[in-house]
Amino acid sequence: MEPETLNLILRIISAVIVLVITYFLSKHARLSFEKSLSRFGTGFASKFAEIARYFIIFMGAVIAISILSLDVMAISIIGAVIFILVLVSMRDIFLNMAAELYLAIRRPFKENDWIRVGDVEGVVKSIGGIDTELITYDGDLVIIPNSFFLRHPVINKSQSIARRIEFKLMMPRMDLDRVKETVQEVMKEIKPELLGDPELISIKETGDKVEVIMSLPIVNLRKLRWLSAKIVKAYHARGIDVEIE
Repeated sequence: MEPETLNLILRIISAVIVLVITYFLSKHARLSFEKSLSRFGTGFASKFAEIARYFIIFMGAVIAISILSLDVMAISIIGAVIFILVLVSMRDIFLNMAAELYLAIRRPFKENDWIRVGDVEGVVKSIGGIDTELITYDGDLVIIPNSFFLRHPVINKSQSIARRIEFKLMMPRMDLDRVKETVQEVMKEIKPELLGDPELISIKETGDKVEVIMSLPIVNLRKLRWLSAKIVKAYHARGIDVEIE
């Protein structure tokens, strides 16, 4: 075997060893950073550890290329390709970091606010460094990457101006205690659709009927008809015929 060929094989083996060591070192570094920085928040620790991991991989690739003693043009091309691949693979990390900075400075919402972003609407359960959790109308947990907020407008309904609309309900005459209990159950059921707490204003007997007046805080007046139908349906489910005037 010619010395040049032997030398090339040795350099290739050395470069492969460097890459293998780099892989395990980057993996160990990521776990170490996540553990040591966890006191600053899991989101921050995870992002910093991932950046450190990619940096170690990039440096290992550069060292492996230099061991192969390729010409300057080849090294430049390979280095550029590796750099682009690293940037592409870290795209979501950078977007989430930018989104976290945006949420921290702008503060478009806070926990327990009712928001709408894209096609998702619900109550903010938690705001993390990487994602935000919402609870929808149906009680589903939705996890939204923070980068999503950079691409879609946020509607914070908790900071909107609500109008109180009075609903007068007429139902067949019955025991007033039962009426009050039923009204409270229905108000609790429709509360997620409102911007605040519903109020029971009065209950009184009128002839052969019972009159109930409720005050509901509503932002979107276009939902009045839908909300009225939901209230009627809620009473019907309890065996009570009701009319809204």
